[in-house]
Amino acid sequence: MKAELDCLPCMLRRALQTARAAGADGSTQRQVVYSVAQILPELPLSSSPPELSQRVYRLVAQITGNHDPYLKEKQEANRIAMKLYPQIKRAVAEAQDPLLAACKFAIAGNILDLGSQSQYPHPETLLETALGLDLVINDYADFRTSAERAKLILYLADNAGEVVFDRVLIEQILQISEAEIYFMVREKPIINDATREDAQLVGLNKLAQIVTTGSDAPAFLPSECPPEVLKLYRSAELVISKGQGNFEALSEEKKNIFFLLRAKCPVAARFLGVDIGAAILKKQE
Repeated sequence: MKAELDCLPCMLRRALQTARAAGADGSTQRQVVYSVAQILPELPLSSSPPELSQRVYRLVAQITGNHDPYLKEKQEANRIAMKLYPQIKRAVAEAQDPLLAACKFAIAGNILDLGSQSQYPHPETLLETALGLDLVINDYADFRTSAERAKLILYLADNAGEVVFDRVLIEQILQISEAEIYFMVREKPIINDATREDAQLVGLNKLAQIVTTGSDAPAFLPSECPPEVLKLYRSAELVISKGQGNFEALSEEKKNIFFLLRAKCPVAARFLGVDIGAAILKKQE
């Protein structure tokens, strides 16, 4: 998926938001805004939004000196989501189709994103809405078949806090599959994206092998991956891609990928042909 002109003012807004989260004073915030505005004309719209974001966030980190400005928010999201874990598990177990219920919770959890908004919705609200989600694009039947048959699954994570919902989905997949599962997180902190520490904190290391992208991009970008990561990606019989950023990066890949996300911006919503906020479980065409 290629970036559009609408992405450029969004990059500027995100840069200022991140500078404030980093604790930058007014003068530094101004420097961030001016510096990002200066590089906007250089950002190629032939690239995906995560590729452009990578350049912007690198610049913000360089100016503010803070390479993990959302650390406290990530820790709090993990804490609250883990507190909700028993309730989520109970709701999934009591559902008519537990795997479908787990998919809906995983998609609902994708709203825990500080790249698309300035603050988290409270995770508790997700308990009330998850099972009632209407999947506007619904390829669940194909997803279940792929999960049952695959021997090697690569699960591309998105955000901290959200990884608790991912854990529930992986636990349900393991109820119907004997697949070896790899859970891929970001190599370095970027926005509130999940890192190895987040995955281990919520117990995912007990269910899957935790691996990293080898990149500081806010998405899984094959062009950025070291050879061993790319080999794993190419070998996976099923790729589960969480979040809008991973969708933007992989929407043109020829691979057995299922995208689980909420459409959070006009550009992605238009590309998908849905309204903003739509819940998506989409098989790669």
